[in-house]
Amino acid sequence: MYVLHEPLRVQPKCRVELHVHLDGAIRPETIWEVMRKKQLNLPGDGSLDDLKRSLRVNEPRDLLHFLQPFSLFLPAFRGDLEAIERFSFEFVEDQSKESVAYCEARFCPHLLLDSQSTIDLVNNDETENTVGDQITTDGSNVAAKQILEAALRGIQKGEEKYNTKVRLILCCIRGKSEWSWDILNLCEEYRSRGVVGIDIAGNDEVAGEGLQIEEFSIFEKAKEKGIHRTIHAGEEGGWESVKQALTSLNAERIGHGYRVIENEDFYKECIEKRVHFEMCPHSSYMTGAIKGLNIPSKRHPILRLAEDGASFSINSDDPTITGTHLSEEYELLRKWGFNEALFTKANFEAAYKCFLPPEEKQELLAELRKAYGIISDNEISTNDKTDNSSRTKGSGSPSLKPAVKIASWEDRTF
Repeated sequence: MYVLHEPLRVQPKCRVELHVHLDGAIRPETIWEVMRKKQLNLPGDGSLDDLKRSLRVNEPRDLLHFLQPFSLFLPAFRGDLEAIERFSFEFVEDQSKESVAYCEARFCPHLLLDSQSTIDLVNNDETENTVGDQITTDGSNVAAKQILEAALRGIQKGEEKYNTKVRLILCCIRGKSEWSWDILNLCEEYRSRGVVGIDIAGNDEVAGEGLQIEEFSIFEKAKEKGIHRTIHAGEEGGWESVKQALTSLNAERIGHGYRVIENEDFYKECIEKRVHFEMCPHSSYMTGAIKGLNIPSKRHPILRLAEDGASFSINSDDPTITGTHLSEEYELLRKWGFNEALFTKANFEAAYKCFLPPEEKQELLAELRKAYGIISDNEISTNDKTDNSSRTKGSGSPSLKPAVKIASWEDRTF
């Protein structure tokens, strides 16, 4: 006899994600609807299934190949404030479904401006944009600030409905230094209105050549202003790009960073300094980052980091392109041997290394402790007193139930 059970109505918000691109997490259904509404050319027979197949990268090559699908759908959203607000709202809903308590999503507002060109994120080339002025809702030009505000509106509405907190990190693009000062100014202006940090994305393989003097100055200025910093490094580029991010760009966290294990001495130094690595398992294969590792073993670096007690988080990067969300990332790691302890540690590391203000960070840590059922010293003490007072005189064993004491993460020194 089989008994049917209804699914859980409420699941604890127990995950923290630090590396996901807002414009790389748009639902294929939304892309399809927007492109159809604007009568843009859809791949294949124009069906949603054919669009999904065109969006997803299934063969690992390199970063350029991985980013190509963006040229298919990003033009449809350029300058369209209504559509940007919509996919930002939907992003929060999707994060809530993934049991995410807090997420830092990143994007470059300038890539969504209604310009007449599409930026190649790898080679910094510009190609003709066939969408043209159809992409705006009212036919007028919009500014980067309006793009950002549309995203923040969608996020705020999503937070109010789904009780998942989302903050933004604004991305500079390697080789596009003309945008970088504007991005820094937006980070400062909106730092108490939903923006918590700055990043730089693009091909880090030629980081030293690709970065311009202005970009070094921008991250130095960001440090002076107290703006948090995370850098894409160690993906296409070698371990040297990670070192440059930490030393020349004042990075507090590293986006990806897989190739740090190519240099043992530097890798050990990163562990000792508690450098946090934002790991993205599925995308690391699809970008060819793992294939390019210059080490004898092709084990994924996240396994090495886990074994060595390094600081890292688990992230989805670009769900639109990989077709995977956090659940699939966790399932992949579970197949590789991760257990509950490693998942729990990764989420607490992410919470501790997030860019929230101290008070909000403490609230997030408390929320995680509650979600994971971590018993505090006060609760243990209260239980002790209650059980002692209620014991029957002369009874054999105490009635106190077993409890696990977990060290407080606020007391950590890294």
